[in-house]
Amino acid sequence: MINLATKKRNQAGNFTVEFAIVGVVFALLLVFTSDLVVKLATHGKLDRMSFSAVSILKERTQFSSQHDIVPLTNIEVDNVYRVIERSLARTVGNFDENKLGFVVEEQRFNSNAQALPLSTLHASMHSKGCTLKQSLHTMQNLSVKSSWGRRFTLYRVTVCYQTENWFGDLVGNTFNSVSSSSVIMGR
Repeated sequence: MINLATKKRNQAGNFTVEFAIVGVVFALLLVFTSDLVVKLATHGKLDRMSFSAVSILKERTQFSSQHDIVPLTNIEVDNVYRVIERSLARTVGNFDENKLGFVVEEQRFNSNAQALPLSTLHASMHSKGCTLKQSLHTMQNLSVKSSWGRRFTLYRVTVCYQTENWFGDLVGNTFNSVSSSSVIMGR
């Protein structure tokens, strides 16, 4: 028969080893959850910014005397970029402009409803981290014809931000790019 004291002595280090393993797993779970919360919060802010920016670009001629479809200019895109930059600076803790990316696409159509070459504008060439998996040119079917037979211009704004890479640094990968795109039809 095995003595009870001998049995206790043989298992003396088990609790410490098990606690260390559970502690490491718990710490990884905590870091992963924290990183995910930061990315989701940033994604929500980028969603609001991309939708607001594309709405501004759509409505830019609403109160002017020009009611024709006027192509976007780099000045207009730079102005919208500054609005987004300032808004994010107020809402994102430790905001760094160098981590912000911004791409504007404009798909216009001629009088025969044929697509013109896609216009992609980068505000002050700030397209860092913004990789577009699909161009707006492939989404032409989102535009509809007006009662005059003219197709509406499509606008897309993509806003990207490089967040901290807490979990990725621990597992040796990069999970820091968060982006949001919004598409809207012009008038």
